[in-house]
Amino acid sequence: MDEKNFDRRLAAALQTGEEPGGELNAVLKARLYQRERELQSRPARRLSLWWLPMTANLFVCGVPALLFALPVMPLAAHLAAFALGWLAVGGVVMTFVGLKCSDLKEQLTLELPQKGRKEML
Repeated sequence: MDEKNFDRRLAAALQTGEEPGGELNAVLKARLYQRERELQSRPARRLSLWWLPMTANLFVCGVPALLFALPVMPLAAHLAAFALGWLAVGGVVMTFVGLKCSDLKEQLTLELPQKGRKEML
């Protein structure tokens, strides 16, 4: 079969010959704008991450402090455990001071896009 003939037949099969009326377009636009307003009126999903630095600090400093504090470790390891333990406690204290004295919760809050809504560029 010839390519041009095939393209012509395909284009003819896809054409309906009818144009949608202006009323249908107006109804569809009204529904679209209404749906957009509904999506914008919903509050955005928020994810607070204020606890993340404190948890990371506890993991990075606290776990080695516990390992170095084992009775089989030498004296230098016990001194390192003491220092790391204080760093872990200091990270927790600094996090709570940051919560009390600044807007740390607001600064470490992510606003996630709503489900079903795609951002347009």
